This record gives sequence, structure tokens and C-alpha cells, in this order.
Amino acid sequence: EVRTARQVSHRNVCRVYDIGEADGRIFLTMEFVDGEDLASLLKRIGRFPSDRAIEIAREVCAGLAAAHEQGVLHRDLKPANVMLDRDGRVRITDFGLAGLATEITDIRAGTPAYMAPEQLAGREVSVRSDLFALGLVLFEIFTGKRAFDAKNVAELLRMHDEPLALTPTSAVRELDPAIERVILRCLEREPARRPASAIAVSAALPGGDPL
Repeated sequence: EVRTARQVSHRNVCRVYDIGEADGRIFLTMEFVDGEDLASLLKRIGRFPSDRAIEIAREVCAGLAAAHEQGVLHRDLKPANVMLDRDGRVRITDFGLAGLATEITDIRAGTPAYMAPEQLAGREVSVRSDLFALGLVLFEIFTGKRAFDAKNVAELLRMHDEPLALTPTSAVRELDPAIERVILRCLEREPARRPASAIAVSAALPGGDPL
């Protein structure tokens, strides 16, 4: 896991440096990030204003794209694993479950509430599984609410089989429809219907430039 995480070097990713052992205890060394994670921040403020939310969304996309460019899947992307440092910059953290896309066997490892349907069912995990989790994170950044607020895995599976009960614009009426479209594309049940990459998600946000 450490060898995997060390391959990702990007301003929006918390660096993992090394692994060692002292007095029989294994330890990791990683970059210190002075800030607050999105889960606690959203709980405190509700949601971000649209302009700031777009900035944060772009930085999350950039950090995730940097991992994917190295063939690394995060597999546990969620607000608790995204920090804003004291300069207000996004830092994706906790690559503890990350793995090379070609080597992953424990498909269901992760946080069920932020797993794509195919990952939750144990079928596969891919870049597009991370993009489903990205869609859930963006949903919370822009609305302050969870797309799937299930009490258990069985309820979560049922919710994945049904149309989304709460859409972004039903949660925040003034939300730009373009933002809703890109979030809903990330949350498509079929992986092939989701965007091709995190960069494509960023480009589809208002003001995005594909170049």
C-alpha cells in the first residue's frame, strides 16, 4: 500500500513517504496537513457557496486524476478523506486502501456508503468506481446532504436499484443545472454511463475548460 501511495505526487494529494518499524511496531510517515476534513466541515457549515464548491470540486478532481494517471485507485474516497488545509487547498488523504488497478482482489474493501453498486456487489472496482464515489462527495459539497442516506447495506443496495430520491436541485433549488448533470452522470448505476475520467468531470463543471 505504501509503495502504491508513494507513486502519487500532486498538490491536491497528501504525500505518503515511507514505512518503518520501531520496537516491533509498524509505522507510516506522511505529510502533515494542518486543516479540517470535509465531513466535519460540512457538518459545521451545511454546504459551500456555489463558487467555492466549484473550486473545491475541481481540486478533488485534480487530485483523483493524478492517482488514476499512475494506475492507482483510491477505493475509499469520501468527505472524511478529503481535507482543506489552512490555505484552503484540497488534500486527498488516506490511501490506506489504495491499490494498483491491475492488482486489486479484495473488491469490497472500503466504506459501503461511498461504494459504487458494482463494488458493493463484489463484481469489480475500477476508475469509474472511484468516479461514483466522487459524485457522492460532490453531492455533499454542493448540497450539504447525502445522496444515499441508508441505515444499512441492504437498504443501500435497494436505494441503488431505484431512482435517486433526492436530486441536487431538489436539495438546493438555485443550483446550476450543469452541476446537477455532472453529479448525476457520476452516479449512474452502469459504470460505462459515467464520465470517462475525473478530468472529464472537472471539465463538465461550469466554467470548465477541456484544454
